[in-house]
Amino acid sequence: MKEIEKDKGVGGVPRDELKHCKEMLDSLEKAVSKLPKGEIIRRKKIYRGKEHCYVSIKHREGHKFVSKQIPNEEVYEVTEKLKLRQKYEKEINVCKKKIVCLNKIINSSKKGKGSFSR
Repeated sequence: MKEIEKDKGVGGVPRDELKHCKEMLDSLEKAVSKLPKGEIIRRKKIYRGKEHCYVSIKHREGHKFVSKQIPNEEVYEVTEKLKLRQKYEKEINVCKKKIVCLNKIINSSKKGKGSFSR
């Protein structure tokens, strides 16, 4: 056990991983802030006997829902950005859980060093 504690390469792995996770979390949060949020809503309205279809993006700002119409040419692009945002948000949650776990490991190893000394 003392050999492992002396080996700084093994002891520094959780700290390096923690640093990497924090950097990854920062970059993901910056990327998410630039992407649109909400969901795509497709609606049909009948006006003067003709059916008109339009697409909008709906999201929450505080207690209100805000809807913004999207031109037909941009629907695919916005949909892809929303999928990317969902992917990044899942990765953010994984990084946050990993950071909590690594902090527990690092803190327990600090406490453990003092209790095993003779």
